[in-house]
This record gives sequence, structure tokens and C-alpha cells, in this order.
Amino acid sequence: MFIQHFGPVILFSTEKYKSFNGIYHLSSVYSNRQAPSHNTCQLFAKQDNVKHIVSGGMWHNPTAQK
Repeated sequence: MFIQHFGPVILFSTEKYKSFNGIYHLSSVYSNRQAPSHNTCQLFAKQDNVKHIVSGGMWHNPTAQK
């Protein structure tokens, strides 16, 4: 009832953003400095693909034979 009325506790929401900030910081530190936003975007896309595969996800290929 409390969370529905007032929202999540601030400590939990800030911890999530601090964790994400650390990941973003590491990706920008290890970039080649030529196009840091492009490098960060590619890194997050690769991480999302790995997360999708590990969690059992599949991609639909309409041209594949069944």
C-alpha cells in the first residue's frame, strides 16, 4: 500500500541509477575516444544481445525453413 501511494523508496531507485552510471562510465573509459556515444551504443547493444540469448530468447526468421 505504501509503495503504491508514495512510490519506491529513494534508496532503491538511486542504487539502480548508480549501478547504471558505473557501467556507462566504464564503457566510456574503454572507448577509442573518436566516437564515444557510438562506441557506448554498440557496447550496450552487444550486452543486450547476450542478455537476450542467455535468458532463452530467440529471433524470428521468416525465410527459414521449418
